[in-house]
Amino acid sequence: MMKNTCKKAVCIALAAVALVSTVSAAKKKKKGGDLYKGITKQKNPETNKVYNFDGMEIIIGDWWSNPDTPASSKQQEDERAWRQWTCDTYNVNIVQKATAGWGSQPQFVSNFCITGGDENYVFIIDGRSANTGVKANLFYDLSKIKSVDYHNAKKYDQGVVEKLKKGDSFYAFNWGKPEPKNGMFFNKRILQENGYDPDYPYDLQAEGKWTWETFEEMCKKMTRDTDNDGVIDQYGMSSFNTEFTYSALDSNGGSIIGRDKNGKYFNNAGSEQSMEAWNWVQHMWQNYQLPQPEGANWDYFRTAFINGETAFYADQEYNGQPNGNLASMTDDWGFVCFPLGPKGDGVYKTIHDSNMCVIPSCYDAERIEKIAKAVDLWLEPTPGYDDPDAWKEGYYAGFRDSRAVDETLELMAATANPRFDTLISGLSQGDMIWGICGGYQTPTEAYEAAKGVWQGLIDDCNR
Repeated sequence: MMKNTCKKAVCIALAAVALVSTVSAAKKKKKGGDLYKGITKQKNPETNKVYNFDGMEIIIGDWWSNPDTPASSKQQEDERAWRQWTCDTYNVNIVQKATAGWGSQPQFVSNFCITGGDENYVFIIDGRSANTGVKANLFYDLSKIKSVDYHNAKKYDQGVVEKLKKGDSFYAFNWGKPEPKNGMFFNKRILQENGYDPDYPYDLQAEGKWTWETFEEMCKKMTRDTDNDGVIDQYGMSSFNTEFTYSALDSNGGSIIGRDKNGKYFNNAGSEQSMEAWNWVQHMWQNYQLPQPEGANWDYFRTAFINGETAFYADQEYNGQPNGNLASMTDDWGFVCFPLGPKGDGVYKTIHDSNMCVIPSCYDAERIEKIAKAVDLWLEPTPGYDDPDAWKEGYYAGFRDSRAVDETLELMAATANPRFDTLISGLSQGDMIWGICGGYQTPTEAYEAAKGVWQGLIDDCNR
């Protein structure tokens, strides 16, 4: 009898626990539902009913994402919750994940776009696949999509929308603000030890006086023989030669490759603005750049800056992210736009080389319309983060001061200025950069040596 009583008591207890768990789960679910209670569900104008994609599965395929990686911030947690609500509401499943490695992604994309398949893909590509894919008709002309406004600058990166444009047709999109790219890091301690306010570059930038001239003045003062032995032992900068050069060209209104109003590419490396920039780059390299020590790694310039040996370091913004190269740097540092050249437009910005999203043209028009609209809904701003400055939240954790984000990144994100040389298959920018920065070719000599090869590649791309 006691045995049966005990068994009955245990059953009652377990039932109680189950009931409490169910109630708790229900409350949690209700709370989650209430979170988006005021959100208006979007309706299909053709049916006047809430969009329903019948359980369609869509993969945004890149070469780096793992959807199982834990969220790294509260913002990312909220974004994931919002996107899950979106998928549940519109009966669709969208995931961004790696479909191939960096080296094999172009071939994977090409193969699928040619053969097709059951999977619904939106592929993320870079310059290796861009124009070759457009020429081979592998990507869908997004101007034909009726349900998505890709010219909505609040949602879509207009620099990317313009990047693969041919007349009225365009083939690529990306979402959000243009990704900040090239700029100038500076060591606050070294500036202060040489008589400058540690935030001086920020102040110059705010006043519109951060120029090639003021930058060189600072480099000249901080490139010197500190022990009077006749040998320079402190240099003003240790920059990445490619990133420094791209930025110098752009800051002076030049570029390696340009594109005309008809979408045709042309060699712009020999223009007046570009040649002035090439000459200035060589001058700066010969006078203020830390030479590569014998036996040092290729990225010696970055190590030197991290170790507090140089004042300036031109490279991409990602170095300043929470897990970036400068995270462990002992000295305090800041980040400004590249200084303005004398023939530039006077606007502080950066060159943009954001990745591009494309939809395979092997699908029929109805399927493409569904894929495009489902992704468009998935990209709606996360509630609570739709403030115009919400995009900055992910950057504050990496940078040492808020001015880098509120001033520099703000300027960088304001102007979508796409870079075209990466779209010319086979073009090696090093054909000019190595000789100019290495000092064994003048800019004119380097241009003349590369011109013929580059023109052939450009002509092939324009066909």
